[in-house]
Amino acid sequence: MTMTFRATNTDVLAMAKRLLEPGHHTARVVSVSDDGAAVEVDVAGARHTAAVAVGCLVRPMAQDLVLLLSVAEQAFILTVLERTDSSSGTVGLPGDRKMSIDGETITIAARRRISLRADSIDLQAKLFAVLANKGTWIGKLYTLIADRIRSSAGIQEASADSLAIRAVERVAVIERIDSLQTETQAIRVTGIASETAHSKVIAVSEDLRLDGKRVTVA
Repeated sequence: MTMTFRATNTDVLAMAKRLLEPGHHTARVVSVSDDGAAVEVDVAGARHTAAVAVGCLVRPMAQDLVLLLSVAEQAFILTVLERTDSSSGTVGLPGDRKMSIDGETITIAARRRISLRADSIDLQAKLFAVLANKGTWIGKLYTLIADRIRSSAGIQEASADSLAIRAVERVAVIERIDSLQTETQAIRVTGIASETAHSKVIAVSEDLRLDGKRVTVA
């Protein structure tokens, strides 16, 4: 007497899962969930669902060769062993969890480029230094609030369609030459305006006017 059994795909997968022995296995990643916490792997032709271990900081990708640990009817991906399709990788905790890096000294080194992308970036430091051959700041709004700002440069250039400077007290010290070229200049002083020079030349092409209640020329 011959009996025929028909098993569905669900039954086959369930049987394959039960056949996964406890211990370490090498597996090939088939697919990864959107949050990176669950992964479908292939172990010797059988499909299994595994969770990404918290210690697996390199997020698995499809076609990765990973180290799998099966224990107590659960499977965990411990680490990524080999990546063939892509040379890129992402470091992060599974399930979009928060990550913090703590240490006495932390160094991030890149041979070509470092990119920081976030909705908000906060930098807190007692000393902040930027050393670069070329720097570029591009933004719709740039706000700098500080008790004291010191800028030292061999050559400093500023180009803007509109530039506004507002300060309670401003002191400008120029050792050699101060040159200003503009179409129209308006200076308004509500208090006292004092100017001292060893020699001063005022040259106008059309009209020179001195207006006041009392004008003294000595």
